[in-house]
Amino acid sequence: MYTFLGGVSLLALTACGTDEKASEPASAEDLSEKTYDIKVGYSQSSGAPLLDVALQEGYFEDVGVNIERIGFANSADGLNALQAGKIDVGLSFGTAGPLTFISNGSDFKIIGGHLEGGHPILTKAENAKQYKTLADYKGKKVGTIRIFTSDIVFRSALAEEGIDWEKDLEIIEFKTGSMLLEAVASGKVDVAVSANSFYVQALEMGLEAVSWSNDLQPSHVCCRVVTKEELLKEDDGEGYKRFLKALILAERTKIEHPEKAVEAAREHLKVDDKVINAIVNEGHSNYSADPNKDSVVAMWSQMQEIGYVEDVEDIDINEYINIELYESALNELIEEHPSDDYFKQLLEKFNAQNA
Repeated sequence: MYTFLGGVSLLALTACGTDEKASEPASAEDLSEKTYDIKVGYSQSSGAPLLDVALQEGYFEDVGVNIERIGFANSADGLNALQAGKIDVGLSFGTAGPLTFISNGSDFKIIGGHLEGGHPILTKAENAKQYKTLADYKGKKVGTIRIFTSDIVFRSALAEEGIDWEKDLEIIEFKTGSMLLEAVASGKVDVAVSANSFYVQALEMGLEAVSWSNDLQPSHVCCRVVTKEELLKEDDGEGYKRFLKALILAERTKIEHPEKAVEAAREHLKVDDKVINAIVNEGHSNYSADPNKDSVVAMWSQMQEIGYVEDVEDIDINEYINIELYESALNELIEEHPSDDYFKQLLEKFNAQNA
């Protein structure tokens, strides 16, 4: 378990001081024993593996953060809750969702990552062999959910192949993931461009993945750690830096001990361990706390190119991505574990994809 080093308490430093001293910004020593309460929204259908592992292993407690988990049925509900101040962080609400909210004026800040890739394109098992290339989707009825990250990836991949998704196939949008799966199971659509959060339901319905989102676009980003800009003003975002620190530690634990991700998910996923493992340790799903700014910016460009967001020329998306908190959390771990190359490797990765 990660050891959090405490220091002199804020109370001890201010209780006997003057009003002038009490009003000064807290020093690093002052903050060392301060704890932060963070309400985290996540997808209740799939949980949030890095969050679950960090809680199970005590990493949030170690860094002085108290977590309250709040589950949501879909990304829109979760992001609306963030906008309304009902939660402090959204963890598994995609990338397209937060970017769409930003395009509509939300003061969101992307500060880290959770998932890259991992979204299945599904069909009935007996039809699975029909879909080997993107050209095989021509003339088909394809179900999606608007502002799903996988929908952005799918339409962008078609466009890059020279396939006109408005004319060469029929895309039908559904309101919920469950409705989408029911449509493909009943034959109302031929395939479903789905999300990892509905994969367990798809398996239970006997559907089969014919492709994955990161087969179409390798290493594309999905679930980002998103908060509101105003919340980062307290202690220069110290609480959220610690939050990311715990996720980094959980990321390593999940990689080295994937069985712990299964254990941590049992509370949320009421299915057997084999199915849980197929969800949280699926090979196409890369769980990483890195914000991966370059890929977020690339998706923003894709959303403009395919008409998802319009009239956003005055929005500089770089202003809505904070990479400093993650970098600071990683540098602290490197300083605390100087002989451990793992965190140094993460820093190299960070530098490569956060220009």
